[in-house]
Amino acid sequence: MITTLATVLTTILNRDQVLELARQFKATERLREIHPADMLRALVECALGDEKRTISTARRHFGKISGFSPEEKAFYERFNAGLVELIEYYLKAVIETGPKSTRPMLKHLLDHAGLADMLAIDGSRFALPSWSKAMFPSTDDTRGGVKLTALMSLMSPMLEKFIVTDARQHDRKVLELPRWLHGLLLLMDRGYFDRKLFVQIEDRKGFFIVRWKKNNRPRITGIRSGLDTSYIGESFRDDLPFEGVVDLDVAFKMPGGKEREFRLVRLVVGTQHCKDGDKPIELLFVTNLTVEQFTVEQLATLYRFRWEVERLFAICKGVSRLDHLQSGNPHVVHAFVYASLLAVVLGLQVCAWMRQQRPEREPSPWRVTTLLLVWLPEIARAKNRSESLQTMLSFEAALWREGVNPNPGRPYTATKYTFELTWQQACRAPCATY
Repeated sequence: MITTLATVLTTILNRDQVLELARQFKATERLREIHPADMLRALVECALGDEKRTISTARRHFGKISGFSPEEKAFYERFNAGLVELIEYYLKAVIETGPKSTRPMLKHLLDHAGLADMLAIDGSRFALPSWSKAMFPSTDDTRGGVKLTALMSLMSPMLEKFIVTDARQHDRKVLELPRWLHGLLLLMDRGYFDRKLFVQIEDRKGFFIVRWKKNNRPRITGIRSGLDTSYIGESFRDDLPFEGVVDLDVAFKMPGGKEREFRLVRLVVGTQHCKDGDKPIELLFVTNLTVEQFTVEQLATLYRFRWEVERLFAICKGVSRLDHLQSGNPHVVHAFVYASLLAVVLGLQVCAWMRQQRPEREPSPWRVTTLLLVWLPEIARAKNRSESLQTMLSFEAALWREGVNPNPGRPYTATKYTFELTWQQACRAPCATY
């Protein structure tokens, strides 16, 4: 692990390589004291600390790193399209070339269904100051905003793709799917409920599970359980007399008068205490997975893995502090976003290395990313190979001492359902705390 991690960090911190790429992206200026490698480090390192995440904070970190304190205007002018491209390049390179761990139990379960991986897809909005509204308009009249859409592999787990847009963009319009989705299962929330998207995924040989969105009226074409067969041919409604686990086939109308059939399932997983009495907590999903592949209960368990992308956003906000940005300049915002994601992705890769070395231990992405940011200045200050190796050994010791999740098997709630007990090993990471 030490050798691999040191290689990746050395590549990112290699001043000559960063400078050469900065010239290609036109991210350099005549003032040579502001080195792009130091800029990159400053943007990543200023994610951690008590100060607000501003250009002034990054400038102070740059001064500590380089020993040179540039004028505010000169430093601000370095935030251009070239710098954004440079950081984005390194972020994509780390995502593509980094090591990835595999969850053996989950792989075994998915193999039986003909699936290669699962992707959790979701978007999260990060608030910006009110003066940024001109550049980043959002649905709120007083606040600007930027949205980060993430596609996260759950077999690894690792960020696979990211899209940064204005917060006003609808989730469905932001999503860009690969041309081929062979063997991929996409887990999506209500924001991606779109019958055309369902067809698109299925036509590309992919699979999906998406939360049900109200006010849809597909035609019931088949009933396996939970509803009397006399309702075949009628429109699906929330007030139908369901009993127990519901498993149906429904047909959505498509442009041109055609129909496409998908599977709709409903499962009651608990009760919610309200003033007017207890109400059932229902899960409704639409999917193209068949009964032979997964039961209704297993579909609900699979969907719980989508929580991993929510944990990713929590790390971005809690550790990398993406919701603390204080700028309306698109270049500044994108530079900070990509630098924050770079830190998070490096943290996920350290977790992958830890799983490879000790499969029985479950690292905490939250803790590992925090430790990485704390140790990054010390790692970068190493002057020779011997000192670098000693620093990396100390960093590894800190990872095993402080970066391991204390409760890797704790479920979301005190109740653990029967079907979850069967999948306990596969669900271990999604059920873990930060």
